[in-house]
Amino acid sequence: MKRMGIAVLSALVVAVVAFPQQALYDVVIHDGMIVDGTGNPWYRADIGIAGGRIQKIGTIPASAGRKAINASGKAVSPGFIDLHTHSDIPVLVDGTAQSAVRQGVTLDVIGESASVAPLEGVVLEEFKREQKRQYNFDVDWTTVSGYVQRLEKQGVSINIAISVAPQQIKRAVIGYQNRPARAAEIVRMKKLVEQAMLEGAVGLSSAFNGGGYDNPEEMFEMAAVAAQYGGYYATHVGSEGYQLTEEIKKAIQVAEVTHIPIHIFHLKIRGKNLWGKAGPALAMIEEARSRGLEITANQYPYTAMQHPWSRLFPDWAVDGPRERIIELLSDPATREKIKKDPLFHQYVDEHGGFEGIVASRITNPKNKQLEGKTIAEVAKMRGDKDP
Repeated sequence: MKRMGIAVLSALVVAVVAFPQQALYDVVIHDGMIVDGTGNPWYRADIGIAGGRIQKIGTIPASAGRKAINASGKAVSPGFIDLHTHSDIPVLVDGTAQSAVRQGVTLDVIGESASVAPLEGVVLEEFKREQKRQYNFDVDWTTVSGYVQRLEKQGVSINIAISVAPQQIKRAVIGYQNRPARAAEIVRMKKLVEQAMLEGAVGLSSAFNGGGYDNPEEMFEMAAVAAQYGGYYATHVGSEGYQLTEEIKKAIQVAEVTHIPIHIFHLKIRGKNLWGKAGPALAMIEEARSRGLEITANQYPYTAMQHPWSRLFPDWAVDGPRERIIELLSDPATREKIKKDPLFHQYVDEHGGFEGIVASRITNPKNKQLEGKTIAEVAKMRGDKDP
């Protein structure tokens, strides 16, 4: 009996050696300097990850993971959220999203000016044409869910949060008509917002020249729908220069009326002659926050900015598809009218004047030699006295 017991025990030992305990974690990150984003000082620890989630932070043996990463001397942090990317189509062109991943970005928020949906009427036609021109890319969706299905089909290395543009929704409903939306059209606009939210959109996001600011009731109606579904409203305020405080006031008013959280994109005051005068705008935001309104803002540390060339002109001169805008700007009478419009000179002044505005990217091969030149330099090269 004794011998049999020893034999059985030996068999058990052999069995344990032959079949080691299954690893608890898919990945163990060892000895990293953890910066957790809470504002606390960094600390050194191991991280155990299983099923795509962090399961433990502490001391973890190497044998506990199927894969071990030595992070000694390196910082380990949660993935960064990029609030302003315009990567809507680039992540479909290249799903590896190298420009994000190599900076530690794991979530891109898209749709900050124009959005991937909803696409109807003239918006669908223009969106398809523009993506084909820029990326040689074929658009085959019209809704938020359609875009998500395309993403999932192709695969993407990062997470994506989708916001939708209210001015694009209005254009989808009424076309290129520069007028207030009628009651029935507002109903349709609200339906499109609701559909987008139900399909996974996180909120609304308006461009510099949109959002219904000229007709605030439209913005209130769309924002109220987004608020019902837990959404937010992010805005490029209409002016970052001379009318900054007025535009901040309009953004705050949306929060007052609809109780939706408001986020202001790259809060700043542009134009050298206005530097140092952002105090009143900041005070307005603080006062609104003190009343319980949820107002936040982001900022970038540059004294430069990037815009499409059309942002230099009054809205009436750039209302329509790209071909129509080029036709308008080629008309001598239109050009004279633009030169007499005070807003044109204000925009130029806020953007650094003709000596400070640079053509940073030119896609037309015929004009490629002008890339990197200021408008003043281009005018001089062409022999024009008036830029």
